[in-house]
Amino acid sequence: MRAAPPVSVRCSGGLPWRALRVALPALAATAVAAWVLGHAGLPAPWALAVAPVAAAACWAPTSAVPAVLAWDGQRWTADGEPGALDVMVDAGAWLLLRLRPDGRPRPRWIAVTAAEAGPAMHALRAAAYAAAAGAALDAGAAPDGVRLSR
Repeated sequence: MRAAPPVSVRCSGGLPWRALRVALPALAATAVAAWVLGHAGLPAPWALAVAPVAAAACWAPTSAVPAVLAWDGQRWTADGEPGALDVMVDAGAWLLLRLRPDGRPRPRWIAVTAAEAGPAMHALRAAAYAAAAGAALDAGAAPDGVRLSR
């Protein structure tokens, strides 16, 4: 199988990714507050006051610092840090990728929009899927996940 051509994309996920990263913890905090208030015998709608506080607390840590994701034909890097890339969600105009850095247990989540990637979106998608298929073949599995006999 031919390796995918090199591609490099500057990506931050845009405002939707940042909003999701703020909204999910805020909603979780609101649900916990409603549960606590319900058990305390207080009106649960008061928990809605927690949502803006939690959202404000989450906004600063989710800064929109763009990452440079690159495939050089051999390996993936994000801001120069090499690792293995997995496509977690492919929504057409939006990709959620997980980079598992070499030597670090914690993965890095990278969201890419078609607007950010521009014409490189197709090449990025092709490289992500080609690299994943190549890794599966190297591990002895077919691209559909079936184990190959040796």
